[in-house]
Amino acid sequence: MPEHTKKHPISAHAHGSTLHITHHNKIYAIPKKVVEQYIIEDKKKKPPKSSISIKKLFEKLDKKFTKAGALLKGLRLREGLSQVQFSKKINVNQANLSSMENGHRPIGKVIAKRIQKIFGTDYRYFL
Repeated sequence: MPEHTKKHPISAHAHGSTLHITHHNKIYAIPKKVVEQYIIEDKKKKPPKSSISIKKLFEKLDKKFTKAGALLKGLRLREGLSQVQFSKKINVNQANLSSMENGHRPIGKVIAKRIQKIFGTDYRYFL
């Protein structure tokens, strides 16, 4: 099949201030301000000779957050809670919650089970 007729495995849709990117049956919601740093084609400018891979795009996030920490932060944001509000609900202080979200402290089974009880998620996601 000619290269120009192949469908690219990434598709994107803009909604408000986030861009929803679908890649291999997963949907990522990325702030437009973050995505703008990685524009590879601009109608006014010539596109660069090389493009950026999705692995490279998320490289900094992979290094900054653990999977459990990213899930914890995602749950908190989904619930629309600040770190202070969320930490009170799960009975930890805000500094510990921040450390858990940023991957500097493990969440632990006791706290993971509290999260399960309060928010109805499987505690094993956070271990």
